[in-house]
Amino acid sequence: MSQENFSINLRIICDQQISVAHICRKMEINRQQFNKYLSGQIYPSKYNLNTICQYFQLSEEQLNLKSSEFRQIIPKSLESESNPEKSELEKIIDSMPSHSKDLSRYEGYYYSHFHALGFPGYIIRSLIHIYQYENKFYSTSIEHLWDKENGDTHRNRFKYKGAVFYLGDRIFITEVETLTNNVIHHTILCPSYRNIVDSLSGVSMGVGSRNSHMPAATRVEFLYLGKQINIREVLGGCGLFKLNTKLVDSNIIARINNEINDPEYILRAYDT
Repeated sequence: MSQENFSINLRIICDQQISVAHICRKMEINRQQFNKYLSGQIYPSKYNLNTICQYFQLSEEQLNLKSSEFRQIIPKSLESESNPEKSELEKIIDSMPSHSKDLSRYEGYYYSHFHALGFPGYIIRSLIHIYQYENKFYSTSIEHLWDKENGDTHRNRFKYKGAVFYLGDRIFITEVETLTNNVIHHTILCPSYRNIVDSLSGVSMGVGSRNSHMPAATRVEFLYLGKQINIREVLGGCGLFKLNTKLVDSNIIARINNEINDPEYILRAYDT
């Protein structure tokens, strides 16, 4: 099979898409790596080749045909991908002001602390990254659901990807769990009024990670870690922690307490 044919055909179908960046995000393939496939510098690994084939609904043999033959078998489904009809919801989201100036000061990595919806009596510390791409803001979150203080060996890991908005002096984050695609979380945070962002308080709503998937809301506290971190080291600090843990700051534990005063009747974020 010709590596040259592959790169030519890959460029042909990519030209019919929204953008190469869009393709790489959808397939979760590194953009620089994908550019090497397009230029013919290297041939994809077996794993990435399988990802590319599944995304474009083509076999490896088809992607290595002569370009004249390849043009005859391009799936019709790819033609609509280059200019997809947007849903009403997508149009509404696109019409929202980006407020990139307001959100840019919140770019970086955070520890997120909140009561575990599926593990009563435990706090979750997860890692969330807020970042900007093409004038819009996104988030990636990772949860490690195991009790490392007590040597828990049963490990559950969840990964979320979301969109971030700054509207009405509040930060909105809507995330989808990408490994199972059956959970959506919504978080609303109060902005920081300090010169340096060190923490953010808010309320998060979602469902428990266990079978019941009972809807629930909880206070949440973000602790700023910086724009550049040692990912492996920071992930080592994520996990489940009992309420009396010494590994989570007592002030954070106090700020995510979900008690409601009688006159309030509703769960409110701490806006201080």
